[in-house]
Amino acid sequence: MIKYLFFDVDGTLLPFGEDATESTKLALKLAHEKGHKLFLSTGRSPAELDPRLKVFPFDGGVFSGGSIAIADSNRIYERFFSAEQVEKVFELANKRGWLLLSQTDKGSYMTNQMRDTLFDMFMRCNGRLLVIDNLYTVSKLEVMPNITKMIFITPDHDVKKVREELRGIFDIVDNTMGVPLDDCAEIVLPGVSKSTGMNAIMEYYKAPLSDSIAFGDGANDIEIVRDSGLGIAMGNASEDLKSVADFITGSVDKSGIYDALKHFEVID
Repeated sequence: MIKYLFFDVDGTLLPFGEDATESTKLALKLAHEKGHKLFLSTGRSPAELDPRLKVFPFDGGVFSGGSIAIADSNRIYERFFSAEQVEKVFELANKRGWLLLSQTDKGSYMTNQMRDTLFDMFMRCNGRLLVIDNLYTVSKLEVMPNITKMIFITPDHDVKKVREELRGIFDIVDNTMGVPLDDCAEIVLPGVSKSTGMNAIMEYYKAPLSDSIAFGDGANDIEIVRDSGLGIAMGNASEDLKSVADFITGSVDKSGIYDALKHFEVID
């Protein structure tokens, strides 16, 4: 029976800033050879993928945290911010002093101040930068088409305050980049999650949700791990994600993915 496998990237397929383990590469190769369908499940846009993912034979993926779904090279689902929604975020950011990044389906845009602050966070917290293609700096952020989500950094460690202020207008999702949760988070469209994209892909293949398996490690994986036929949390996953998973496997830098697929007889 064909299974539809969904894999988060940073912290699941790839240790932060590093290559996938040999066991992970082998696991996905064996799953593909057995006829299972492989999909990315990532907060990145289709234009921002780490080149190290090219070794994997993916059939498509869920991108931008669920705003875009692609199957067999066909874009089958997409959701974008309206101009009014972008302007609302800009207005509040100017008042509150937030730094912003605008993610589109062609790449992400941020000011030099946002880039320097974010990259400094990466180095302090992770000891390395994430590899992100099509990341652009601009003198000023402007309203542009096809924005899928926005990332903000607050000046006063007050993500909780932002969450309360935007309640009912947007959803605020904890960042999964390994930087402080009180300082940085994502602004997404209400009701959009990786589970949204997974459901679109399963409907595209006319396959029951029970045939889906989702792997993840962070806050933006909660819905897809919870809603999939089999939800698997990595050993390095957040406690919130582990609490909704059906199974907890080993860590990303070990053989977590291989061991789980072997345990559930997806691979021999």
